Amino acid sequence: MTTLTYQPFKAVYALAAFGFELARFPVFLVKYLISYGRQHPEWTFRQAIAVRVFASAVYHFATVQGATALPLTPGAEKERFVSINPAKDEAYRGPLRNNTDVKPVEIGATWYPAALSAASDKSNIRVILHIHGGGFVTGDGRTRASGYMAKKLLKHSTATHILCPQYRNSTLPASKTSNPFPAALQDSLTSYLYLINDLKISPKDIILSGDSAGGNLAISLLRYIVEYGPDLGLPSPSAAFLWSPWINPADTSASFVHDNDHYATDYLCPPFTHWCTQAYAGLSGVQILDQPYISHKNRPFQTEVPLWVNTGSGEILYYDNKEWYEQMKKAGNDITLDVEKNVPHDIVLVGNILGFDKEATNCAKRAGEWVRSTRK
Repeated sequence: MTTLTYQPFKAVYALAAFGFELARFPVFLVKYLISYGRQHPEWTFRQAIAVRVFASAVYHFATVQGATALPLTPGAEKERFVSINPAKDEAYRGPLRNNTDVKPVEIGATWYPAALSAASDKSNIRVILHIHGGGFVTGDGRTRASGYMAKKLLKHSTATHILCPQYRNSTLPASKTSNPFPAALQDSLTSYLYLINDLKISPKDIILSGDSAGGNLAISLLRYIVEYGPDLGLPSPSAAFLWSPWINPADTSASFVHDNDHYATDYLCPPFTHWCTQAYAGLSGVQILDQPYISHKNRPFQTEVPLWVNTGSGEILYYDNKEWYEQMKKAGNDITLDVEKNVPHDIVLVGNILGFDKEATNCAKRAGEWVRSTRK
């Protein structure tokens, strides 16, 4: 935490940042008129400008550590928003109990396009349980943040419904109540158990999905099912979509971001990743990040779940995504790597904002084709 995360310093910084970005914006306008002046020569002028603006927004948002409110009230989502109670204590074992200050709690979740209930007809449904990204510190799964992604997956995959849980975000300064690991993973398990136990949805009709930090949580949940599922009677989902998953939060160096040769074609930045790792680690310190339920680099495991890994060839996490895919394939998993050419991080979530709607659509279409092939 710095003084910039407190008022009135936060407001002063925001005004100064706005003035700074406004002053240099004409420079980028001129620079990006020529294709080879853009972050990537194959990008359009609109894409170059949008990524530049979005990258600046992420940088300044991370500097002041903007908070995401997580009310358990329906809000604009109305009847599509549901509250989910935690499962029985015995369902949360091992790594999900490694911090006595972090206990399972009631969470919210948003349904797309409409809510399912225990009384709903389950004869012809397929549900994507999507765990949203945001570096463990921001995001909520509601329409404003996740509606674009949900619309793409509903249109192009086999899913009839999507459930986006509103897991607890980690905050700074670290404290006993700042929701560090394993809070988000507990909540991810809570939402999965809700589908199986409360709504009685067959696991063969559930696709696990996650983008960025949500992809990290999806991998961790799959590992938990492998290691603890047999004793708990916890079945595996039918398949998993992993969109630009954050494989290695244990690397807390700014170098892994700034010195990456994809830095210019992405919007992730050191202030953001630093905020994420410090908050998710909590009072335990960043050393806790180097364990199998947070950092998956060089820790392959075997799962019966077919895996789809989507990444952009222009994003910072591309190399870790590719390496993890290779290691998981070598371990004997049914895993597919899908690479969208020259795009930044997590376009299935922000493709509309960055001008990569066509590319995001193509990714969703290929994911749909892949998951249909797994049911043959």
